[in-house]
Amino acid sequence: MVLREDKMGQTFLMPVDLKEFIPKDHLCYYVSDIVDKLDFRKLEKKYRYSAGKPAYSRRMLIRVIIMASIDGVFSSRKIMKLINENVVYIYLSGKESPDFRTILRFKIQARRMIEKAFISTVHVVKKLKLLNLEHISIDGTKLKPNASNSNNLTEQELNIVKKILKKGIDTDKEEDELYGEDNDNIIRMPLNKEERKKLIEEKFKEIEDYYNKNKEEKPLKRSAVNLIKQGIINPEKTIEKIEKAEKQLKSSGTKIG
Repeated sequence: MVLREDKMGQTFLMPVDLKEFIPKDHLCYYVSDIVDKLDFRKLEKKYRYSAGKPAYSRRMLIRVIIMASIDGVFSSRKIMKLINENVVYIYLSGKESPDFRTILRFKIQARRMIEKAFISTVHVVKKLKLLNLEHISIDGTKLKPNASNSNNLTEQELNIVKKILKKGIDTDKEEDELYGEDNDNIIRMPLNKEERKKLIEEKFKEIEDYYNKNKEEKPLKRSAVNLIKQGIINPEKTIEKIEKAEKQLKSSGTKIG
């Protein structure tokens, strides 16, 4: 069998349309088209002639928030991550990169407009039989089947939409208490490839040295090392426990190894 060539890092000779990487029937196109039909003049009026750094498009922010809500993503930090990493969200954001604070503030400031846009989106895609909200869990609430088989939104579905948006704001508050001004609790790798390579090589060497140091240990320790290699147990705590067990067995007169 012939292996395909690894094409990672291969460059394109021509500019790439992001839509080439998104299925033609993806829900994001409906979200975009529906939001485009909404009137944002009142919402954008106060930004038109104000001083300062230009604000992000209100229409763009609503697109990504609605798509995230449909995907069951409530955190503004996670939405920011999607905008930077997920091709659907890169497309919906127009390759813009609003930070989580911008998304968070907009959720609060434009809550009614977002709710209206979200309800319109859910209503249209339900009529097209493209979506229900059963996959989104809010406070343990489960959607009951619509006995009338109507394509109109039920009272319960309208309440679910409102709860989804509230959940987003509540999640941001919880994460603010947890992370403060930080994006999240993830330690960032260096941006430079050579620095990343050097750091990874150092860590591989540390792991290799650790295994070499422990491979000739007593049987109990050797078992622990095997489990460590499989990523099943924590090295430092386990070796400490093994040593303690060995001392107890030794004092009791039991032979080990």
